Amino acid sequence: MKQLLLFSLIYFAVPLIGVSQKPITYLSYNILEGFKNDSTLKADFVSWVKDIGPDIVAFQETNKFTQKTLEEFAARYGHSYAILAKEPGYPVALTSRYPIVNVQKVLDNMWHGYIYANVLDYHIFVLHLSPHNQEKRNREIAQIIAHAKLLPPGAKIIFSGDFNAVSETDKAQYTDALVRSMQERETQEAHIRNLKNGQIDYGVIGQMEKAGYTDAFHKMHKTFKHSIPTKQYASEFGRRIDFVFTSRNLAGKIVSADIIHDRYTDYLSDHYPVVVKLLP
Repeated sequence: MKQLLLFSLIYFAVPLIGVSQKPITYLSYNILEGFKNDSTLKADFVSWVKDIGPDIVAFQETNKFTQKTLEEFAARYGHSYAILAKEPGYPVALTSRYPIVNVQKVLDNMWHGYIYANVLDYHIFVLHLSPHNQEKRNREIAQIIAHAKLLPPGAKIIFSGDFNAVSETDKAQYTDALVRSMQERETQEAHIRNLKNGQIDYGVIGQMEKAGYTDAFHKMHKTFKHSIPTKQYASEFGRRIDFVFTSRNLAGKIVSADIIHDRYTDYLSDHYPVVVKLLP
């Protein structure tokens, strides 16, 4: 009888171990003004995302969505839970196949705002930093990092979104020609101030790294891959401005991380999505 009981415990424990070790798939995607509110693009995204099978999706630029229509859209790819930061402007959003709880929508002192929420035992920040001013971006990321510092020791933290900033690890890609192009734009448009003392600012991503967070893509790939622009919005200057960062206690659990360039993502938006898989 004891042998039978032991066999049963082992037999039934094996599949449970397999389930518990299934990676969580996390997708971050700037969807260019809510896929331009184009029903064909939305349908193509649903077809594409079903193959990716994300457990959690962090959106930027969910323009023209309401809370109700976001919930309906998420249900089309199997997510029962959805949160929209706001309806006007360029909102961020979060959808999940698991409950989204303890939600905070932070709009004060932010250009587009950010969402903080818990999914499973993850503390998630979905952000979209200022596109026009490096000083504003640096203040925004400092505010978000300060929020994260209030979390309990050992919290499993994920930051994701459009940082509108570049990493010094990719510095070799950002040529003098790019700097001249940015300088010219600042001369023509007074509200654009993305350079710092006439040069590219690496301060935003530097703040993330100084605070101890891990750039998931760079951890898994030492070669450059741009996240903007896509083929549909081609430019000679490719940049990596879309990131997923994790706390140190999640860095060793990253199974894979990639910026997805394929026949769908080439045209769905002007940004390519970032997909990260994490062991639980």
